[in-house]
Amino acid sequence: MRFFIFFLCVFAFVALSAQGINIDSDGGVLAYKAETTTQKSSFKIKGRERTLLGDLDLSGAWGGPTYNYSSTGDDWALLRGGFGGLEFSEELFIGYGGWKSREAFTVDEPGANGPEYDFNHSGLIIAYSPFASNAIHPRITTVVGPGRFKLTEQPATGARDDRFLVGQATIGLELNLFQWFRLGIDGGYRFASGIDNDTVTATDVGGAIIQAEARFGFSW
Repeated sequence: MRFFIFFLCVFAFVALSAQGINIDSDGGVLAYKAETTTQKSSFKIKGRERTLLGDLDLSGAWGGPTYNYSSTGDDWALLRGGFGGLEFSEELFIGYGGWKSREAFTVDEPGANGPEYDFNHSGLIIAYSPFASNAIHPRITTVVGPGRFKLTEQPATGARDDRFLVGQATIGLELNLFQWFRLGIDGGYRFASGIDNDTVTATDVGGAIIQAEARFGFSW
C-alpha cells in the first residue's frame, strides 16, 4: 500500500510539473507560473523549398545481398544478387539492384532435353515500410528494370537470347535485429514484357518468387 501511495505522489508531482505548477518547499503552497512573452521575432521564416519528394527527409542508407527462389517450369531456381539505396523518413526506400540466376531456368512446358536458360535482371527499387520503428513490421517492394535471358544451347529456330522489361512486386516482413542489420522475408510475383522469342515466352520468365534479404546500414 505504501508503494502505491508513493507512486501516486510521484505521478501527481509529474502531472503538476507538466502544467507549469511550482511546489513551495517552505510552505507547501502551490503557485502557478505566469509567463508572457512580448518580444517580437526580429526575423522572418522563409517558406520551405518545394522538392520532388515533398517533405521527405533523408534518414539512412542500406544495402546487402538478396537470395531469391523463383518458380520455373515444375521447379524452383535460385537467383542471387545485391542492392543499395537511401532511406527517406524512415519508411520509404529508393535504390537499385541486380540479380543473376545461379541455377538453370526452364520453360513451363519443357521438352525431353530442356530447353534451359540463364536469367538476370536489374532495376529501380521502391519499398515502403509502415511502422518501421517496430521490431517486426510489413514491407512492400516493387522492382522495375531491364532483364535478359540466354539459352544454354543454340535453338533450332530463333535467337538464343533476348532483352525485355521486368517488373516485380513483393510483400513481406522486416525484422529489426540490430540498429545496423535488418532481415527481410518476402513473397510475390515477377512479370515480364517485351519478349520476342520462339523458345522462351514472358509466361516462362514470370512466376511466383520467395526471397530473403540481409540489409546492412544505419538510420539516423
